[in-house]
Amino acid sequence: MSAPRILAVYRLIFGALITVASVQALFAAHGDHAVVLLAGAEIAGALLLCWRRTQWPGAAVLLIVFAAAQVHSAMQGEWPIRFLLYAASALLIVTMDRRLAPGRPSDFGNAQ
Repeated sequence: MSAPRILAVYRLIFGALITVASVQALFAAHGDHAVVLLAGAEIAGALLLCWRRTQWPGAAVLLIVFAAAQVHSAMQGEWPIRFLLYAASALLIVTMDRRLAPGRPSDFGNAQ
């Protein structure tokens, strides 16, 4: 399987998992308006990230949501690292996509 295809599969899996987690958060929100707002924005960002043409705005939305979710968790007395992992994955997707874009020279297989 080619690197662009692997990235495309990872992008879809990541987007789907973020969307599912956001829907779960919506059901568990129990009136917490901050969680509802973050989960809704997270779903929108995850869907935008799934398409190459809208991946950068989607990644930006997700990074803002992950930062806000980290602050919200900290205010609840929690310090989860999962939001850092999610942010790293979103950044990996968009930066690798830029690197693997057609017409751009690749460093893969050219190790000196």
